[in-house]
Amino acid sequence: MSVPEGSVESSSADAVMDGKAERISTQKAPSDSTNVKTHSPLVLSGEAPTAELCATSELEEATEGLSLEAPQSVPSLKTNGPAPLAPADELWSTSRHKAVRLRMEGSGPASETPITIHQLFLQTVNTYGDHPALASKREGQWETLTWRQYYGQCRAAAKSFLKLGLERYHGVGILGFNSPEWFISDIGSIFAGGLATGIYTTNSPEACQYVAASSEANILVVENQKQLEKILQVKDHLPHLKAIVQYKGELQQKEPFLYTWAEFMKLGEDVPDEQLDAVIDSLRANECCTLIFTSGTIGHPKACMLSHDNVSYREKTLSFS
Repeated sequence: MSVPEGSVESSSADAVMDGKAERISTQKAPSDSTNVKTHSPLVLSGEAPTAELCATSELEEATEGLSLEAPQSVPSLKTNGPAPLAPADELWSTSRHKAVRLRMEGSGPASETPITIHQLFLQTVNTYGDHPALASKREGQWETLTWRQYYGQCRAAAKSFLKLGLERYHGVGILGFNSPEWFISDIGSIFAGGLATGIYTTNSPEACQYVAASSEANILVVENQKQLEKILQVKDHLPHLKAIVQYKGELQQKEPFLYTWAEFMKLGEDVPDEQLDAVIDSLRANECCTLIFTSGTIGHPKACMLSHDNVSYREKTLSFS
């Protein structure tokens, strides 16, 4: 099986291509769109190509008086404690299905027990469940999701990914601008055992093909017809691709492998909670959960593999700072 050129560590990563290692810093300074405190909402815009950002005080004013829909039932809100780590001898790997040994310290944030993305999310839901998590503006109106609703939609997406045949350690490529659907697809794919893979919206069809092929993507989530057309041009060169989901607008053609967002979110309704929970319980903090591709300005894009611990550790570190 071909694997994406990349490596995974607990604090940084090496992207490897053609046998040569290129050091990539995976630590990012907090952007204006991200409040590192877990109970603060991320504000998105459904109107513009980039996120329409506002301060927390502005969001509170904008959402004051809005009636949130009742939090949907979430079947599993218990924390079973950190899962055991997968056996590993090396600090890095170029194989997507191979775990890595984590660097641990005797004190400080690096001494805390490593946790998965799901465990981190669940901690936030249990603490801030009814607080706003995501806010987006559609047709001039603010729409919000609480952490509990957000979690429920991520589980629903995960079930639909499983229904579509997402295989363990295979990619779910996401091609579109900021939106709740982008984040729900990202987290949902991780819950389902896949590898969340963002794709630049400015990529050519050939560049999209390279990223999808490198990640052996089973499913691609695209924003609109413009992005869908890129994928349709190269679909026949993606042997692992099983389905394409479009999250904005109506489909202009009908094919058995094409789904609107509404159709997609209903697909997994008959997938038992126990089936998804079994996948979630099998996730390990020292295994790969997401791929971040470079822009490919000096050659093919290079994939950096990040572990659950890499993401959750950085979130904790930023929260402490």
